[in-house]
Amino acid sequence: VSTQSTGLKAMTPVEWRPITVTFTGTVNPNLDWSFEPVQDTVELVPGETCLAFFTARNNSTDVLTGISTYNVTPFEAGVYFNKIQCFCFDEQTLNPGEELDMPVFFYIDPEFALDPDLINARCHNVSLHYTFFNTNDKQSRFDMNEIMANVKSVITGKDKDANNFPIPEGDNILKVNDLVYKEIIRKGYEKDFVVPGVKVVCHVTGKIKDSGKVFWCTKGGNPFTYTAGVGSLIEGWEEGCIGMSEGEISKIVMSSKKGYGKIGNRSWNIPGHTDLEFEIEILAVR
Repeated sequence: VSTQSTGLKAMTPVEWRPITVTFTGTVNPNLDWSFEPVQDTVELVPGETCLAFFTARNNSTDVLTGISTYNVTPFEAGVYFNKIQCFCFDEQTLNPGEELDMPVFFYIDPEFALDPDLINARCHNVSLHYTFFNTNDKQSRFDMNEIMANVKSVITGKDKDANNFPIPEGDNILKVNDLVYKEIIRKGYEKDFVVPGVKVVCHVTGKIKDSGKVFWCTKGGNPFTYTAGVGSLIEGWEEGCIGMSEGEISKIVMSSKKGYGKIGNRSWNIPGHTDLEFEIEILAVR
C-alpha cells in the first residue's frame, strides 16, 4: 500500500468547514481548442476526496498537442490543495474534431480548516483554474543533427556541457554544487524553511541565462504551488530552493544538466544545452 493511499484512508473529513470549489479553464490563442469544466462548482469539506472533469475539443483541421498549467486561489489555499490524479503538465494530443474528457482527482487537506489566515479571511471558496498552451506539435520533438552530436560527444568523451559552468564569487552568492548556485537578492524571515515534503507557494520568473529571455513569469498573476523534494520539478530548482526561507527572494542559476538537458523544453521554446535562471520569491511554506 502506498504512503499516499494510507494517508488518504487516515484522513478525517472536517464536516463543519464546507468549501465551494469553482472550476474554470482558458486556452491560449495559439491553440484552436475549446476547453471547459464539465461542472462549474462542487461542494466538499477538507479531508474529502473529489473527482471532477474538464472537456477539451480540437476545433481545427490539424492534429494539435496541448499542455496545461494550473493555479489555485486564494494562494493561501494552494498549499492545502492536493491532486491525486491530474492532466496538467502532460501533453494531450487531439485529432481534428476530437473531444476528450480529462479527470482531476483531488482533496483539500484537513489542515485547511485550522489555517488562521483562511479563518480570518472567512474563506469558503477555492478556485482551480487551468490554461492550455500549444506545444507546436508540427515541429519534430527531436533534432537528428543534435542527436548525432550528442552521440559523438559520448563516444569521444567530449561532453559539450562539461566544465563549462562558471560560478561567480560574492557575499550574496551561495554555491549549491558544481552546476547550481544561488544569488540571494533578499533574505527571508529565517523561520519557515523549504525542506523536502513541505508545500511551497512562490512567485517565479524563469529566464534563459545567456539571453535573459523570459519564458515563464507568475508576477502579476497567481503564484505557483508545489511540494518540495518529491521530484516534480527539474533537479536544479529542487537543489537550489532547499534551505530557502519564507520571504526570501533568490535567483537560482543552473547548468542545462540540472535543467532540461540535451533535449530542452519544447513547450517553453527552450533549446537543448540551455543554462537557466529562476528568480524565486517564497511567499509561504506549509
